[in-house]
Amino acid sequence: MQIPKLSELEGLFHSISESEDGNLSYFFNGQAADKNNVFENRKKFFEIIGIDINKTIGIWVEGEDRVLVVDPMQAGISMTDKEHAVRCDALITNKKNLYLFLLIADCLPVILYDPTKQVLGIVHVGWRGADLEIVKKTLNHMEEVYGTDPKDLIIGFGPSARKESYIKENPSQKDDLKWKDFLEEVSDGKFKVDVSGFCRQQLLDLGVLKGNIFDCGIDTISDIRFFSHYRQNKLAHTNQGRFACVVSLV
Repeated sequence: MQIPKLSELEGLFHSISESEDGNLSYFFNGQAADKNNVFENRKKFFEIIGIDINKTIGIWVEGEDRVLVVDPMQAGISMTDKEHAVRCDALITNKKNLYLFLLIADCLPVILYDPTKQVLGIVHVGWRGADLEIVKKTLNHMEEVYGTDPKDLIIGFGPSARKESYIKENPSQKDDLKWKDFLEEVSDGKFKVDVSGFCRQQLLDLGVLKGNIFDCGIDTISDIRFFSHYRQNKLAHTNQGRFACVVSLV
């Protein structure tokens, strides 16, 4: 699938896998997946979207706020050997035809595209990453390295856990004022969490134009087309997985 509006942009490629494409992660929930099966799933998905795995960089998410500039030398090997996957939560680049591969299951994938400077960023935003303002730090890094102006950015929000479904019990940020508008108590000690709203506000505060933020609006917890750690974590290991968000400048 693609995020509406982003698919219309010249210079940007993006594609998001679905559960029917199979699990695309070698390792999740503390367990190793069947490597051969994962590689076959990746191979089939890449054939469908027309991507060369040797031009693709795989990200190993850390759940922190580390932003890196892409190293083209990591293409290929980071997709076939998890030990060589790039350990970070955001990658930025100005290299064309170099694909960035991010695995997701409820966390928010954010695409940052600067059509003026021809710069691209992909961000994994989990609960901790959101609190550490990983989106803000990624945008700031794009400004510092490539001279990106926030007003030029076009943003895409992919499928993720959404407020109406994402409930946390006694979240550590419940008394943090910056989260005030993005946590809603629904019962004693249980809160709805609006990660996408929190990230959207960070972008607006930095000068990104409201009309340049495009959200697919898909809730991974309720939409069975996508893997969801929140929904599936009690299922057998073979019935769980991760889907991918793949982006590139073209």
